[in-house]
Amino acid sequence: MKPTATSERTGNARNIESYDFRQPMLFSNDVMRTVRSLHEVCAKNLSRVFSNALRNKVNVRLQKIDQLSTSDFINKLETPNALYLLSIDEMGGEVIVAMPPGFCIHIVEKQSGGRGEDLTEFRALTTIEEKIMRRVIFNFNREIQNAWDPHMKFDISSFSYESKPENIQIDSADPCIVARFEVELGEQQVEIQVSYPYSMLKKALNDSVLRKGNQENVEKLSHEEMNLFKKTLTNAVVNVQPLLGNTRLTLQEVLSLKEGDSLMLNQRTDRPLEVRINGVKKMTAYPGLARGRKAVKVFEMIEEINEQELI
Repeated sequence: MKPTATSERTGNARNIESYDFRQPMLFSNDVMRTVRSLHEVCAKNLSRVFSNALRNKVNVRLQKIDQLSTSDFINKLETPNALYLLSIDEMGGEVIVAMPPGFCIHIVEKQSGGRGEDLTEFRALTTIEEKIMRRVIFNFNREIQNAWDPHMKFDISSFSYESKPENIQIDSADPCIVARFEVELGEQQVEIQVSYPYSMLKKALNDSVLRKGNQENVEKLSHEEMNLFKKTLTNAVVNVQPLLGNTRLTLQEVLSLKEGDSLMLNQRTDRPLEVRINGVKKMTAYPGLARGRKAVKVFEMIEEINEQELI
């Protein structure tokens, strides 16, 4: 049963929200926050893996973490696809990695010395292409293991390639957690999905994450340790960076620059500048002068905590 509308009442009454019993939220918010944080770390490491494979700068960002049924996940995958089934003996399950075939062919062409500019080719990988991709998938697997290492240790004993989702033999009734990554290659983007079966993660995640959370809650510092901790923090040096703006140029345009040229930035003169603290946007400010030096006047403080500050 799935309610079709969300009902809200005023006063002291509790809000009533829709709930999908076919896709229940099986993990607590604390666990899901931990899962998201570790995949944020994984995304940064995957940027390096794909940059090395393609010999070009690649950005990987975590888009979202979903909880859904395995059947829904499998049914939404296109045929053909580049599916890798990672076997984890310690937990008796398989992790599914789904990549667009065009992206894999692009990697193979770059690995083979070609230009590989097309990401839209839609076909199954050949035997030779699959063997070339195994080196990249091996590094991909290693970063998944490293991301999970603080919470649970496991080895990916083997992995296999499959082009047809319907050929995957897996318990369709078992829910799964799906991490969706966006891979940015210049102006082109592709999506990579990693699916973990709930039955494989439930005991390890709840035991590990909740145990770590309880330890953090009960740990207390002495009065002397707390004062020392505060003193260390207040004396810590942080890097403050007001950004005048940014722009993008081709290499040819950069090589053509000469003294006296002007570069148009994306920053409007009537809008405050972005100010970063240790690389994280924490405030906005207007530029000016103070006692003969360039300065900025704080306009707005940004209180939101970025997840990368918690890692």
